[in-house]
Order: sequence, then structure tokens, then C-alpha cells
Amino acid sequence: MSTISSLTVSQIRALTAAAVAAWTEEDVAELSTTQVKALSSTQVGALQTGSVAALTTQQVGAISPSAIVGLTVDQIAVLETDRISGLLTAQVAALSNTQIAAFDADQAEALTAMQVASLSSRQVAALAPEALATFSTADIAAIKPTSMPGMTADGIAALSLDQIGALTASQVAALKPSQVAVLSVEQVGALSATQIAAMNSAQVAVLSGEALATFSAAEMAAIKPTSMTGIAVATIADLSVEQVSALTPAQMAALRPTQSAVLTSDHVAALST
Repeated sequence: MSTISSLTVSQIRALTAAAVAAWTEEDVAELSTTQVKALSSTQVGALQTGSVAALTTQQVGAISPSAIVGLTVDQIAVLETDRISGLLTAQVAALSNTQIAAFDADQAEALTAMQVASLSSRQVAALAPEALATFSTADIAAIKPTSMPGMTADGIAALSLDQIGALTASQVAALKPSQVAVLSVEQVGALSATQIAAMNSAQVAVLSGEALATFSAAEMAAIKPTSMTGIAVATIADLSVEQVSALTPAQMAALRPTQSAVLTSDHVAALST
């Protein structure tokens, strides 16, 4: 008869990795959450994959943040989605990028918005594009602005139009120009006036003429005057009459002489009406 359930916290902590590796699924089932909390990262890593798969949601949630880093890629692979969604935010925040990268699409989809909000830039960078593609709009909006620079080019490209539209102004403002540059014309077209208003000149500068051509009059008017200098001269020349007529006096005043010089007579006529 197993004596696992009778082990004290001190006894649990004293066990070698080999002793923990010898536990059966039945042994693990007897562990209380207090006992699980006492496990070290080395002990957690020593658990058989079958034993990890047998852990309840409560037991998985009891693994300390300092010990959860011990989970191997093979152990993570056997965690059911309810175990993933049951992780505490402190546990998620403690996961290494290797562990995050091991999440399959179903596991990534199981993450809650609160868990996603705990992800760091390096963890976001570790998420596979297929994993990011499973995020709900609430999940996408939950990513910390400081974590947005971690999103890879492939990850950005995998975002749906609904996901792009769900980005907050703070998240858009946090994007690196190199990330903005990989947005497709369709993705740029999904940006709202509020999101566009958050863009700086370096971000606006990497938008292609084709992308800017998708901007409505309201979106053109939303560009910050300080960001107008980022628009390429060739792109200014290609703006529609409707887009130019939507520009505010402050935006026009912010244009560089080289930008103003390429405005056509139709553009100028539209501004005077």
C-alpha cells in the first residue's frame, strides 16, 4: 500500500529525483496540493509523463512558480487544456520560452485573457504563429503593451483582421517599425482611426503606399501631426483627393517642404474647398 499521502512537506522536499521518478500514477493521485506545492523544479521534472498527465487541475495549480520551470517539453505536451487554463498567472509568468514554445494550438487557445496578460515579451516571442492565431480578440487585447515588441514577424502575419482590430491603442504604439512593416494591406485596412492615431512617425514611415491607400478620410485625419513627416514623398503624391481633403490644418502644417511640393493641383484645390 502506498504511503505517499502520509509524507510530510519536509519528507517530500528530501526526496531524490530518482525517488520521485519511481512514483506511479496511483502514487501521484494521492498527493495533496500542499505536498505538490513542496516539490522542487528538479522533482517536477523527474515525474513520469504519465504521472503528469494524471495530475488534477488543482494539483497542477499547486505547483509553485519556482518549480513549474522544471516541466519538460514532453511533460507539457501531455497537459490537457483544462490544466493549462487552470494555471495561475504567476505560474504562466514563470514559464520559460522553451516551455511556451512547446504549447500546441489547443493549449494556447486554452489560455485565458488573464493568463495572456501575464506573458512577457520573451514569452510572446516564443509563441508559434499557429498558437497566436488561436487567441480570441479578448486574448489579443490582453497582451501587455510592453510585451508586444516580442511578437515575431510570422506571428504578426498570422493575426486575423479581427485580431488586428482588437489591438488597443497602447499596443499599436508599442509595435516596432519592423513589426508594422510586415502588416499586410488587408491588416492595415483593419486598423481603426483610434489605432492609427497611436502611431508614431517611424511606424507611419514603413506603411506602403498601397497600405495607406486603404485609409478612409477619418483615418487620414487621425494621423498625429507629428507622424505626418513619416509618410514617404511618393506616397503623398499618390494620396487620393478625398484623403488629402481630410487632412487637418495641423497635419498640413507638419508636412516637410519635400512632401508639400508633390501635392497636385487637384490636391491643392481640394484643400481650398
